[in-house]
Formats: sequence, structure tokens, C-alpha cells
Amino acid sequence: MVSFRENLKKSLDASLKNRDEIATSTLRLILAAVKDHDIQFRTKKKGEYISDQEILTILQNMVKQRKESVSIYSKAGRQDLKKREEKEIEIINSFLPTQIKSNDLEKIIEETIKELDCQSLKDLGKVISNLKEKYPGQMDMREVADLAKKKLK
Repeated sequence: MVSFRENLKKSLDASLKNRDEIATSTLRLILAAVKDHDIQFRTKKKGEYISDQEILTILQNMVKQRKESVSIYSKAGRQDLKKREEKEIEIINSFLPTQIKSNDLEKIIEETIKELDCQSLKDLGKVISNLKEKYPGQMDMREVADLAKKKLK
């Protein structure tokens, strides 16, 4: 199985060959963030490299940051910058697993709450950690937390 890290490097090579400026800069940013986390990981003497799961988290955070930027650029009337951010989101999303849609998400949360026999908001952490493990990178955890809170009242 090809790791995220190898996949990112191959994609960078391809974008360089195709002279795709936005893809190249986005992939370089991703790889720099991964390398930075690797260094922090080594400094804490936890190992050599971060896991693919942690790379997924980095990618999800990068998408969130860009979505915020898109909103800001829209309000400021900067269509050029907005389009670039949207293209970056598209590139980053191409490395993420398919996201689970809201209506399916509700069903999964309900099933998990029943499965784990959760009764109150005290069990929220249990639900979230279980879903993170079962569906790595496929859910927006903020949305999961909001939906789970409503179900666990």
C-alpha cells in the first residue's frame, strides 16, 4: 500500500512536470507541514515519522483554514484570491477520503451512541474517539460533536 507521504511526493513531481503552479505550491505547503510535524515528533522522541492518520488531520486542518480564507476573500471582493483558495481546497481534498454526508453522519452517530450505550454529554468523548478510529479522515469532527451533543442531551 502506498503511504500518503509517497503519494504526496509523486503528485508534487507530476505537478512540477505539468508546470501547475497552484498544485506545486499547495503540495509543497503540505509536505512542509508534514515535515514540520515529523520534526516535532522526533523531538519528543516518539518515533521517526508521524502516521498517515496524523497526515490526514493536517490535511483536514488545511482545508478548514482555506475555507475560512474563501469566506474572508468573498466578503472583501477578492475573487482572484478566492479562486486560488478554492483550487487549493480541491487539491488537498483529492488526498482525503470521501467525506460522509450529513444525513449518513446522523445515522452513524445514533448507531454509535446505541452501540456504546452512551447516556449523557459525559459520553461525548467516547463517541467522538470511536468515530475517529472507525472513520479516519471521513468526518468533520466539529459537525460530529455538534450532532452528538444534540443526541446526548
